[in-house]
Amino acid sequence: MATARNTLVTGNGPEAYNSRMEKKIFWASFTILGLAADLVLPFWWALGATIPLIYISWWIAYRSNWF
Repeated sequence: MATARNTLVTGNGPEAYNSRMEKKIFWASFTILGLAADLVLPFWWALGATIPLIYISWWIAYRSNWF
């Protein structure tokens, strides 16, 4: 029990790795999808597509269980 608590406090356990990796995947997917929307869509459409892109990136990183 003490070792599990120490890894959570120091942030060296698998939970810390998963949290960091999920954040990286979220920002990477949001960046890639945002750049694709900026290149393909007109400005106002790309701006309007930001909220759905945030949701899609969140789903990919946190809910899909792909990673």
